[in-house]
Amino acid sequence: MFTGEISQKLNNLYVRANEFFVNLKENDRIKRLQKYTKSSYWKKAGWSFTRAILLLGLLFVLIYPLLFVIVTSIKSLDDMYNSTVVWIPRQPTLENYKLVWKYMNYPQSIRNTVFLSLITTVLQIASCGIIGYGFARFKFKERNFIFGLVVFTMILAPQVLIVPNFMLFKNFDLFGLISVFKPGGINLLDSFWPFILPSMFGMGLKGGLFIYIFRQFFRGMPKELEDAAYIDGCGPLQTFIRIMLPNAIPAIVTVFLFSFVWHWNDVFEPKVYLTSPNLYTLAMKLTEIDLHAMGSRDSLLKDPIKVLPPRYAGVMYVVSPMLLLYAIGQKYFVSSVERTGIVG
Repeated sequence: MFTGEISQKLNNLYVRANEFFVNLKENDRIKRLQKYTKSSYWKKAGWSFTRAILLLGLLFVLIYPLLFVIVTSIKSLDDMYNSTVVWIPRQPTLENYKLVWKYMNYPQSIRNTVFLSLITTVLQIASCGIIGYGFARFKFKERNFIFGLVVFTMILAPQVLIVPNFMLFKNFDLFGLISVFKPGGINLLDSFWPFILPSMFGMGLKGGLFIYIFRQFFRGMPKELEDAAYIDGCGPLQTFIRIMLPNAIPAIVTVFLFSFVWHWNDVFEPKVYLTSPNLYTLAMKLTEIDLHAMGSRDSLLKDPIKVLPPRYAGVMYVVSPMLLLYAIGQKYFVSSVERTGIVG
């Protein structure tokens, strides 16, 4: 009898526990249904899905060309003529890289490119920084008008000024002083001076944009920093060098990366000013790979597929240093762009 009562109580406890869990599952199911029926949930889910699609699309747009270039650069001619070979070459080879290394004279070309990009970048940081600081902190007559002309140069294509600049550097003269000693001036073509001189005075490649970046950054700095420097006996130049410039690291990093990359990839102005192969940059050498790989223009027109692997191998030689630079300075670049106020 005692055993029967215990058994009955255990059965009742089991039934109640079962009912409790059933009710718990039912309540949980109801809560989930209520959660799914809320408009805020679907808005959040829809935005998450849309953002994921946009990021995947952007990733595809950015990564797809690079992957295509890498894969094509290691393809053999048999793989190029085989329509079934798309992403995985059946006969991968590094022969294209060996040929392009020789055609581009890579050690000398990269030295020319690094020197040209680095010297012009440093000069642009110095000149554009001073000009931007002057526009931001000093009030003078026609300041807004002159700054408007600087902004206008941002939308002016370099091709518009290439003819007068070419004539200027072909017969370079300084207020008629050089003509006294050498009639007709000095021919600065086929040298790096056509790039160095404009960069010294804020007129280099994209100089207007760099002046604008420095001007906007210095305008956002507290005026009290300059007042404290003036009280301590610093002049305007000392204040700029000792106080303002060390605090403008974000703007300097932004201008450095932009200027260095643009000069590294520029091929239009070097093609106009440089004629000696010993001064060619990587971008200029890249444009000649077609003729080196094919031997003549006639063979290039007959079979342009043959030139694709060496051409893309040359692209990798040109792009790889920039990818490494971006990988190293990505963190500083992103934070610097945010602090300089560049949007869009």
